Amino acid sequence: MNQRLWNGLTAVLLTTALSTTSSCQAQQTKAVAEEPEASYSAVGSRDSNPSLPSQTGQKSLPAGSGGSSPSTPNQTGETALPQTHIQPVEAVKVGEYQSNPATPGAAETIAKIETHEIEGRKAATLYVRNIPVLTFVESAPVTPGGQEARPDIKVGQVEQGSNSNPQGQMASEASQSPADPVWRAMSVAARINQLSRDNVNANTITVRWNGEQNATASKPTPGNGRPMRDRYIIQADGQDIVQIDAETRLPDTTRNLAQDALQATNRLRRLLGGAPPVREIAGIPAPPRPPQQVSLVTVLSRFRGWASWYGPGFHGNRSASGERYNQNALTAAHRSLPFGTRVRVTNLNTGVSVIVRINDRGPFIRGRIIDLSAAAARTIGMMGSGVAPVTIEVLGPPPTVTIEDPS
Repeated sequence: MNQRLWNGLTAVLLTTALSTTSSCQAQQTKAVAEEPEASYSAVGSRDSNPSLPSQTGQKSLPAGSGGSSPSTPNQTGETALPQTHIQPVEAVKVGEYQSNPATPGAAETIAKIETHEIEGRKAATLYVRNIPVLTFVESAPVTPGGQEARPDIKVGQVEQGSNSNPQGQMASEASQSPADPVWRAMSVAARINQLSRDNVNANTITVRWNGEQNATASKPTPGNGRPMRDRYIIQADGQDIVQIDAETRLPDTTRNLAQDALQATNRLRRLLGGAPPVREIAGIPAPPRPPQQVSLVTVLSRFRGWASWYGPGFHGNRSASGERYNQNALTAAHRSLPFGTRVRVTNLNTGVSVIVRINDRGPFIRGRIIDLSAAAARTIGMMGSGVAPVTIEVLGPPPTVTIEDPS
């Protein structure tokens, strides 16, 4: 009998406890729904002071307080709601854009361009850190009257953090053609700005020759009939930056493309990283040697005899041909050869030869066939002996043959 009473009391107590718990949960849900929307702001104002009364007039339990029962009666006899913890939420409005903090120097722009004209041709000069580095020139003069009129573009430096893109606007206004100097300048400026942002190693900035070698500078290019031109490529870490040619050169041009390319390369090396200058261009071929003229000697006759020389007592006197005798010139006297004949005299004792011109008559001593000037005798080594056995070769008019460098 006692067992049945205890079972009945236990059932009543459990039913009462469950009913009380359901009522508390319903009141908590209603209180949360009736609270103003501002209490759920991104700063978490509800949690800032847990002792404030709720919209239902109930007082919340202090944070961190605990008890065995889920609710505790207040002074009015109503059950207080348990403390609800709401995590702060970062509120972002619809359509609102949150930008990440800009990385210092990420949008640094060191290259800019200015447009102008050179001798009636449109041009654009590229500046790096306000130092002129390259000038791009239009290949054809600007047409008077402006049939191909282009807007006057003012180029400025892009400010960091600005959403505007003046260089992009210029790209849409300029003719996107390799023949347009503004377009070419903008392309190179973009590459240089990117190299600066990437912190390129300035020691990797080099220049190499990119032309085609010709035997002569005036040799026409196959297909266009014009002479080939030298071209040079400035590179950074193996990537092309700009090509130096007749339309792309140094602002203060040296009128020598190789020197322009070398100076432009050294300016970029200094401005992008303070690298030391380079002294030579990679791959540049040696300049072609000029054509050489070779005289082919024709020997008309040959004979032997003894030669003598004369000089000090006759220097300055008029010779048989009418000209003044000069002992320091390579001349000789002969009895019968026409004046102006060229002969080669070889000293048989030394094997040394000299070519002299006949401008006098002699010698008149028996056994001698030619009388040399003092300079000619000194050349073949017969000054000390006074006479020497020689071979004389009479030379004909020298035909000239031009030989070009085969390379």
